[in-house]
This record gives sequence, C-alpha cells and structure tokens, in this order.
Amino acid sequence: MAIKKSAVILAAGTGSKMFPFNTVRSKTTIKIAGIPLIRYNAEKLAKMGCEDIVVVTSALYQREIEACLSPLENINIVCMNENCGSADSLVFGANLCTNDNILVLYGDTIVDESDLERLYSEVEPAALLYPLSETSKNWIGATIADNRISDIGAHYRGSLITHQFAAFNLDIDIISQVAKTPDYFPNVKCGVGVPRERFVEAGLIKPAQQGQIKAIEGRGIFFDIDKPWHMLAANEQMVKMRTGKLTGSILAEGAGISERAIVRGFVQLGKNSVIGDNVLIEGNVIAGENTIIDNGAIISGSAVIGDNTKIRNYCHIYDGVSIGSDCILDHGSEFIGGLMMDKVYLYHYCEMYGALGNYVDIGAATVCGTLRFDDGDPRQRVKGRSEIPLSYGDAIYIGDYCRTGVNTILMPGCKIGSYSVVGPGVILVGDVEENSLIQVKQELTIKKWGYEKYGW
Repeated sequence: MAIKKSAVILAAGTGSKMFPFNTVRSKTTIKIAGIPLIRYNAEKLAKMGCEDIVVVTSALYQREIEACLSPLENINIVCMNENCGSADSLVFGANLCTNDNILVLYGDTIVDESDLERLYSEVEPAALLYPLSETSKNWIGATIADNRISDIGAHYRGSLITHQFAAFNLDIDIISQVAKTPDYFPNVKCGVGVPRERFVEAGLIKPAQQGQIKAIEGRGIFFDIDKPWHMLAANEQMVKMRTGKLTGSILAEGAGISERAIVRGFVQLGKNSVIGDNVLIEGNVIAGENTIIDNGAIISGSAVIGDNTKIRNYCHIYDGVSIGSDCILDHGSEFIGGLMMDKVYLYHYCEMYGALGNYVDIGAATVCGTLRFDDGDPRQRVKGRSEIPLSYGDAIYIGDYCRTGVNTILMPGCKIGSYSVVGPGVILVGDVEENSLIQVKQELTIKKWGYEKYGW
C-alpha cells in the first residue's frame, strides 16, 4: 500500500539575488519556457497523487501565485505574517498538512520528474541532491557518504561540500527538529559572515550527523533559479525540451500556415494564431492564441511564444528563446537569445540578448554588446559580491517597466533595475539601481556656417 503524502512548497523568499527581477514579483512566478516556475513542480506533485499541497508565501505574492497555480486542485496557498526564513515556512506549512509524511520543495526549482518520483516513493526521511555545477561558495549544500548525508554546510570554500539540495521527504519527527533551527546558520567556515535567518537545511544538520537522512542523488535535469543567469540557462533547456516533444504540427481552431511560409520543423499554434507570408521557421515552435508571425519573420530554431504577440517585418529570433504574451517584435529587430516577458516592444533595428522584464520598451536602434573586447571573464555582482557565471554572464538584464531611448548601447553584463530609463545615446557599462534615469551630458559647439565656407 502506497504511503499517503502531503507536500509543502516554500515560496515566501524575496529573491534578492534575482535583481533586477525581484522588485515587482515573486521569482517563483517567472515564466520559464512559457510556464510559471512554481507550476513545474506543483504539476508533478499533482500527477503523482499528492493528496494536499501547501504553498507557503507572503501576502505580497499571494495573488500572483494563486493565478499561476490555477486551476490545479488540492493546493492550499497560505501566508505568514512573520517569517524569519525557510525553516519557519516549513513548520507553518507542515502544521496544515493532512499527512505525517511530507515532501518539501523549493518554489524556485525545476526537478526532474523521475527523480521526484524516486523521492516520493521513499519511506524514510531523505533528501534529493544534485552534484554542484558551481563553486560551493554559492550554495548551501551537503556531503554524501554511504548513501547518507554526512555533513551540511553553507557557502563553503574548498571542495568539502559536493551536492546541493533539491527536495526533501520528511516526517513529523524530523520537522520537529527543524522547528528548533538556530537564528544563524551554524556550519560555515571561520571568517564567513551569515545573515540572521532560519534555514531548513540548518535544522537538518543534527539529524544528518546522526545518519537519519538518506541521500538520493538526482540523475535528470535540475534547475535552481537563484540568479538571473540561472533563469536563462533553465529557459533555454526547457524551451528545447518542450518543443522537442512535438512529433507533428498541431493547429487549433482558426489557426493557419501560409502556403508561402517555409517551416522546417513542427509548430503548435493556439486558436486564431497565424504564420503568414515569407516566414522562415527552422525548428519547432509553440505559440499561444491570437499570435501573428508574418511578413518575412525568421525563427532560427526552437521557440516558445505567448498569446497575442506580433512577430513581423523581417525581425529575427534565434534558437532556444521564449517570448511572452502581448509582445511586439517588428521592423528588423533581433532577439538573439534569452527570455522576453510580457508586453515587451522591440522595434526598428534593435538587437537584444538576455532577459527583458514585463512592460519593457526598447527604443529604435538600441543594441547590446555580446563580446568583451578584453577577453576577460564575464563577472557579475550579486549583492556586492563578484561572481563569474557559467553561462549568460555577458547577457543584459532589464527589469520591469523600463525603457531605452534611440541608439542606446548596453555593454555586456549590464543589469538595469525596474522603473528605469536609459536615455538616447547612452553607452551603459555596469549595473543601474531601480528608479533611475540615465542621460548623456552633451557638450555642443555651435559656429557660424554658410556658403562662404565653401569658397563660393
């Protein structure tokens, strides 16, 4: 007889490392390949028969998370008035579960379905972990010995910590120990500063040292969206996975493909979506409803596109990108890689590479640099700390409600905070905090000029 299980999804964090995309949303609601991040794991839990799923968030994010998870069943979205960390969220959520065996997932991850099923089938307390792809200085992680978690540490220097956490299977006895989590993470290298925060992982240190937590090493895909470049890496792979499942073209009611279009792949079109004349598609594409791809537009690979979006007039979209709803890509614009959220306008000979938030208006001839002339590493700063991303370090990151003027140049790796304007002719190097206006200070020389200057 299968064990009855509940689940708690942790989604109360502010996502401060996701600047500039943490100002107006929970990062768990960012669409990865057209699907809200938090929905990936929630759908897998529902498919596995999880009897109740408790999502713990804050009042600030409650409504948007509700919208992302509707109409999934057996989901209870709850808010905490005060929250000192993920340990508090877990204990709060566990008290609302109907079963004593509880799966615990982070709201900002995508976990391979087969790996999650392995965890779900476990009887004893266990953690699902994946080998670190980045330095252990970036994560809270663990060491594995004899299929058990032997040690848990935070942001370790060196190579002692080898794996990062993806999910947990816990019982009420282990959760009662998590309730006693200290206010500061107790296992860090000497000289490392820690914030006042109560982490789930810190509450598991003693049970792990006593050999109580089994280690399950993941075999499939795993994404932990901690920083903006993680979002882009996940998006590229999930776009290719979603579109790669197409085995033929699927056209909903009212959708159509022009006889003058060239499609070298399969397309899935929602209601009333159209691929028009002289369009070239060289991969698999999924598009929502009422989306128009027309008049010489080129898609050079796989792409996921939302509803009510217009892509036309010889604009060029590259491989592995996702484009949100109500976007306009027009008149020779190029989107050469990354993720575009909703209501983004890309007009008139623009070139963009990276992530663009909601309601971003890119001025004519705005371009971004994609190559560092010094051949240096693509360093980024995260809350003041320098870091070298494994990928997408040279991409640009534009927060919500931003705009640029004509002929703006964004150099590799720039991040622009929400509600900001980068004016005409600016050459932007480095990051810009939110609510900023950047303009060129121009000095003009004006002299008399006329026909006599030509020696008439």
